[in-house]
Amino acid sequence: MNKEKIEELKTKHPGGIYEGEISFNDGDGNSYTVTFIHRKPTTTDGEIYAKTAQKSVAVANLNLIQSLIIHPEPGPVIEQLRDYPAAYAQFVHEALAPFFGEITKARSMKL
Repeated sequence: MNKEKIEELKTKHPGGIYEGEISFNDGDGNSYTVTFIHRKPTTTDGEIYAKTAQKSVAVANLNLIQSLIIHPEPGPVIEQLRDYPAAYAQFVHEALAPFFGEITKARSMKL
């Protein structure tokens, strides 16, 4: 992707854009890498994710990624990932959850 396209995407998505990459192996040991550009998730994205996850976490993960992809078109990216729910779940956990404050440590101690 050239610098002009990156600047165009930054202008369209002032909250920030990020390069996402999901690398995984299938059951036969074949390696895959799927790369895309996504926008920063919003609180609304998180709310939609939480509502969908009540019915199906796998669907919620895939829908979240699909809604955030801004380059290339999300359809072909999702088709590459659809059969590998553990791979895209790991991306949501590692790359997207921190935007929602989900990777935290908390404690409570009775005094």
